[in-house]
Amino acid sequence: MKRRFKRLNNLNALLFLVLLGVCISGCQKNTQEDVKAPKTTVDSGINVISVSPDSLEDIKIEYGKASYRLIDSEVITTGEVLANANLTTKVTSTVAGRVTQVLANIGDHVKSGQTLLTLISQDIEQAESDLLQAQQQVLADLKSNLIQIDSDISSGQAQIKYSESTYKRMESLVNEKIASRADYEAAKTQYDKDKINLETLRTKRAATISLSNEKLRLQTEPILQKLELLGVNSGQIDNLLKTKKINSVVKILSPTNGIIIQRDVNLGELVDPSKILFTVGNFKTVWLKADVYEKDISLVKEGEPIELELDSFPGQKFYGKLNYVADSVNQETRTLQVRAEVENVGDHLKPKMYARMKICVGEHNELSVPKTAVQEADGNKVVYIPLGQNKFKEQKVIVGNENGDYIQIISGLKPGETVVTKGSFELRSETLKES
Repeated sequence: MKRRFKRLNNLNALLFLVLLGVCISGCQKNTQEDVKAPKTTVDSGINVISVSPDSLEDIKIEYGKASYRLIDSEVITTGEVLANANLTTKVTSTVAGRVTQVLANIGDHVKSGQTLLTLISQDIEQAESDLLQAQQQVLADLKSNLIQIDSDISSGQAQIKYSESTYKRMESLVNEKIASRADYEAAKTQYDKDKINLETLRTKRAATISLSNEKLRLQTEPILQKLELLGVNSGQIDNLLKTKKINSVVKILSPTNGIIIQRDVNLGELVDPSKILFTVGNFKTVWLKADVYEKDISLVKEGEPIELELDSFPGQKFYGKLNYVADSVNQETRTLQVRAEVENVGDHLKPKMYARMKICVGEHNELSVPKTAVQEADGNKVVYIPLGQNKFKEQKVIVGNENGDYIQIISGLKPGETVVTKGSFELRSETLKES
């Protein structure tokens, strides 16, 4: 009986040892599986990754700190291409009139002095008529006066011939002692008197012509000034006075080389100096108007270089400089308006086009981390912050400009915070596997 009891005890002990081994093996297996698999837990909306020591050794994680470094800062915005107002000319008429011809249309390339339209002006017609009438009246009065003076001169010339002949004849008779000295003196006096009278008539004639010219100047000068203000040049006035034919047709000329970008006139329309007929633009350079967000206002200033890109010309860049920065912020959009002047290479830039503008604002001390620390996560940028005990926090950040191996951190990190700089990609991959 004692022997049977002893055998039973030995069997129980063996069974206990077997069960103990199975339990230990199972526990070790479960423990190893739990440690080897990184797991992601959610703690108050923050992703926290736990990684086993073995996995950390395989990843070979390295760390760095968020710190201030010199970054080539850029402000990115979008804008609209505009015509350069300094190279844009509004064409108007100097007179009121009715349009008889329109010789230019939107998109036409025009040269300085090219006729854009013609019109008939009643103001010019009236002024030219007044000029011819004033001239004719003065010339008629002069002609009337000169007829009388010339008649008197002719009579004087005949009289002086007679008195000269009498004077010479009396001189001869006095020398022959036939005529008296008194008769000779009387003949000589008459001759001198007739010469003075003829000279006086000639002087009067010259004075009459001079006075007539002055009268013509006084009467026509205001009319000539009016015609000049109405846009009639001296050549046209000379032709009017020469031919005596009124020409009330006015040619509206392009003041510069360029492209017609706007036409606001039609055939038969009545126009006046207040109406804009055409807009001529020179597109050697254009303007780009854009809005800068409030956070970037302190970075932008006039003279900073810009780069411009358009979807219409992929891969091609246009360059210019900021030439205007507004003094105040738009209260509704909380943006600051800026404007750049851009070289229009190849005439590719057209008004109303939309473009992306990069303002190169120079080097600034910005909070930054190595670019290897930043990963993409569901459309966001993230970094990994060590929490100790093989745990890492996945932290969302907003990034800005890059400079070599570093990238600006706009928000999400504080100066001095430690982040994973090598191994962040593996941490992100493990997170995706777990997900």
